[in-house]
Amino acid sequence: MASEKKKKKSRTEAASDADPQGEKPSAEPQRGGKKKSTLTAAQRQELLDLDPAYEAPIDHPVSDTLQEARELEVALSKLGKEIYKKSRLSKEVGTSISARRDQLAAAESAWTEVRTLPLSSDLRAQRKDAEALKRDAIAALRYFLAADEDVERRVDGIVLGAGVADLVSDLSQLAELLEQHRDALARADLPKRAPERARELAAALSSGAAERAVDPHGDAAMALRNRAFWWLREAMDEIRAAGRYVYRDERKVLALFRTSSARARARRRAVKQDEPETTVSSPTPAAPEPEST
Repeated sequence: MASEKKKKKSRTEAASDADPQGEKPSAEPQRGGKKKSTLTAAQRQELLDLDPAYEAPIDHPVSDTLQEARELEVALSKLGKEIYKKSRLSKEVGTSISARRDQLAAAESAWTEVRTLPLSSDLRAQRKDAEALKRDAIAALRYFLAADEDVERRVDGIVLGAGVADLVSDLSQLAELLEQHRDALARADLPKRAPERARELAAALSSGAAERAVDPHGDAAMALRNRAFWWLREAMDEIRAAGRYVYRDERKVLALFRTSSARARARRRAVKQDEPETTVSSPTPAAPEPEST
């Protein structure tokens, strides 16, 4: 019994070294000087060989995904022996996360170069207005609807700091949320007819002129970025699922294999539980949510 406790303690201590709450290693691959990260011909072909379904719009900021992938690499380097032994995670998938992360970093770099090409003055002004409305809408939804888990989950999926195509998609999603919750957002610092304004800006930015101003090859660059994103996420999801199974009874280690959005929701629930009750009736505890993937 004593030896079993000692074994569990050493395993937890090893995992704590990879705790994402501590100092985080860089998500970017090591680069010397001003060397740019670019996709090699082999990397590009590997992405193009994937099913077209991998071109689906991304649902999480790339910078955060790269950081989380690095954290999973560290956790797997310390706990991988036990995870491989007690789960169906293959070493082929587990050891591929570094290469997949490098692919996403390179594809994102190429997409960033495309989407930051100069826009015409009128489109620059519209993009500036759109980005400001997006920030304000997210802030208002976070604050006024903090208790609505469904709204918060949908806001979690809106990508921050992306290009024109992603901005158009985000504005459309935000317009729907703003329209659905007009009453709750009555005091929010938003323009009048905010849902309609979001749709107007989305339509303007997605026009043919906007697409041409960005780059005729922009769609290809974004498609490669999306393929790299979901290719990496596929490996991350498999590693997380294996880790959650193997360490299902070890809360501290289990946290290493949760998604950032799941950790954020857990923190929000913890804060709400610590708040003093303002009503006589006691709330009914919410059923635990399944882990996001």
